[in-house]
Amino acid sequence: MKKTVLLLAGLALLLAVGATALGQGYAAMPEGAKIVNLGGPDWPGLEPGVRGGTFYSSVFGSGPKKWNDVTSHETTTTRYTGVFLRGLVTLHAVSGAITPELAESYEVSEDGLTITFHLRKGILWSDGEPFTADDVVFTYNDLVFNEDVETDARDVMTLPDGSFPKVEKVDDYTVNITLSMVFRPIFYSLTQNIMPEHKLAQYVHKLNPDVEAGTFNGVWGLDTDLSELCGLGAYLIESYEPDQQVVMVRNPYYYVYDQNGTQLPYYDKIVETIVASQDVQLLQLRNGEIDAWGCRPSDVPILKREEATKGFKVIIGSGVYGTLWISFNQDYAMDEDDPAKAQLRNLFRDIRFRQAVSYAMDKQSIIDNLYNGLAKPQWSPVSTPSPFYAGRDSYGGPITEKDAVVYEYDLDKANALLDDIGIVDTNGDGVREFPDGAPVEFELNTNSGNTLREGFCLIMKEDLEKIGLKVNYNPVDFNTLVTRLLGDTLYQAVVLGLTGGDDPNGGANVYKTDGGLHFWHYDAANNPYEYEKKIDELMNAGVSTYDNDEAFEIYKEYQILFATQDLGMNFSVNQAFTYVIYDYVGNAAIASPITSPTADNGLGREFVFQKPQS
Repeated sequence: MKKTVLLLAGLALLLAVGATALGQGYAAMPEGAKIVNLGGPDWPGLEPGVRGGTFYSSVFGSGPKKWNDVTSHETTTTRYTGVFLRGLVTLHAVSGAITPELAESYEVSEDGLTITFHLRKGILWSDGEPFTADDVVFTYNDLVFNEDVETDARDVMTLPDGSFPKVEKVDDYTVNITLSMVFRPIFYSLTQNIMPEHKLAQYVHKLNPDVEAGTFNGVWGLDTDLSELCGLGAYLIESYEPDQQVVMVRNPYYYVYDQNGTQLPYYDKIVETIVASQDVQLLQLRNGEIDAWGCRPSDVPILKREEATKGFKVIIGSGVYGTLWISFNQDYAMDEDDPAKAQLRNLFRDIRFRQAVSYAMDKQSIIDNLYNGLAKPQWSPVSTPSPFYAGRDSYGGPITEKDAVVYEYDLDKANALLDDIGIVDTNGDGVREFPDGAPVEFELNTNSGNTLREGFCLIMKEDLEKIGLKVNYNPVDFNTLVTRLLGDTLYQAVVLGLTGGDDPNGGANVYKTDGGLHFWHYDAANNPYEYEKKIDELMNAGVSTYDNDEAFEIYKEYQILFATQDLGMNFSVNQAFTYVIYDYVGNAAIASPITSPTADNGLGREFVFQKPQS
C-alpha cells in the first residue's frame, strides 16, 4: 500500500504541473451573468473592488487527494473543487441562505414536489464550451445516482422511500427536478457541484460501454494533466507541487460581475502553500507571508497585541459549524479470527465504555488550556449555529441547552462503568486488564500538524489513563488517516472533525447506517443495532416534512438518542470563530463561520481584493 501511495505522489510530481489552458474570456457580459450589488442589502459592509494582485494563504497538513469533487470524502480535496466548480444553488456567503447560482431562478410547484430551474444563459465552462441543462442531468443521473460511482452525495439525496429525485431536461436552459414525496432539505442537497458532461461522459460506463464500470472513480486524480480540469467557478487550478503549493488563477469565463460591470474575481491569482503545522501558519501570518488565516483561539492574545503594529485585524465570532470528537472502531479487525482483537472490538461496542470515555473527558481543561476560553462544551452531532440544534428551545430559537445531554467530568462515574464491564486493574500497575489478563490498551490517531487536535489527544491520553486505559498516541498524515477510516478495519481510535451545516440531513452520509462515512460501525449497514434503526427512522422523518417546527422536534429526539445510546463519536468542544486578515485586503467583512477568503467552500474568495497602497 505504501508503495502505491509513493508511486502516485511521484507521478503527480511529474504530471500535475502543466499550466491550465485558458480561454480568452467573454467578449461581452453574458446574458445570464450574475450581478452582485456589493454594499447593497444582500451584501452589507462590502464594496466594489479593483482587479489585480495575488492573494496568499496557506493550509497545513496534506495536499489534495484528487481533483474529483463527486468522489471526494475529505476537505483537502473539496477546498479546491469548491473553487473551480459551482452548483445549481449555493449558500449565500454572508447570510448562509440558499440562493440561486448556476440557476438564475427557480419556482416550486404548489404540492412542493417539482422544482423548475431556469439556468443562466450564455455562460461557458473554463474551456469555452457552453454550460447547459445536459451538464445538470449528467451530474445527477449519470454520476450522483449511478451506483457505479463512489460518492457521498448519493446519501444526502436519497429520499426516505429509497428513491432519488427525478432530474429531467425541459430545454437547454430549463431543468425539472421532481420528488416522489416531501423532502424538505432538497435545496441543501442541490448545492452539489455540477460537472462538465463534455469532459467526463466518456469515463462513465453507462454512457460509454467501452470503459469498465467504476472508471469514473479514478478520473481527475493527481496524475491528471491540469489542462484537462474544467470548471465554472472563480478560479482554476494552474499548478500543484505535491504537498508544497497550489496555485489558482482567475477563470476568464467566470460569470459573476459587480454592479460596476467588473468581472470577478478581483484577485488574479491565489497562491496557497501547504505547511506542516499550524505553528508554521502563525509564523507566516506574523511575517506577512500570508494575507489571512483562520487562527487558533490560543493565538488570539498575541495577535491582538500586534494588530496595530502589524496592520491586521482579529475577528472573533460565535460558534463555528462542525464537530471535534474521539471515536472508537466498533468493527476493529472483525474480519479476523483473533480473540485478542475481538475482545478490544467488543469493548468498543459496549456503550458503557463509550459513556465512560465521555465522563473522563475534562472539557473545561480543554477549553481553558487549548482554546483560551474561546469554546463551549459540545454534545450533539448537529452544529450549534444550526436552527435545528437541540440545545435551542425551538426551531431557530435561543440556545438554552435545556435538553442538552451532559456528560460532566466525573472520574468516579467513568471508573464505575468500566468496573461494571469487568475490566479491572488486577496487578496494581494502573492499567486495567481484560479477563484473560491482557492490558486494556489502544492506539489513538489524529492528523499530525493540527496542534489543537494533537493537544486534545494529549489531554485525552492523560484523562483516560486516570481511569486505567493505556493510550498509545500516534499522529499520522491526514489523507492517510482518511484512507484508514474509509476501509481499513485495523484503526482503533481516532480524533478528527466533521464539517457541519444548518440542515442535519447534510450528515446523512455519516449518521445513517448505510452512510458512506458511518466509519465507526460500517457493519451497521448489514447488522444495525436497534438504536441505529431508530436513528435511521428519525433522519427519514426529519426530511419528510416542510414544517420546520415539526422537523425540529424530530431532530431533537435524534440528537438526544445519539448522545445517550449511540455515542459513535464522543464530542468535545465547539470553538468560537477566530480569523485574522490584513488591513490591505478589501472586503474582509466576508470572514465569518459561513465563509472566508480561505474557506474550504471557496465562497467569498471572489469578493476580496487588494486595496491600492497609499
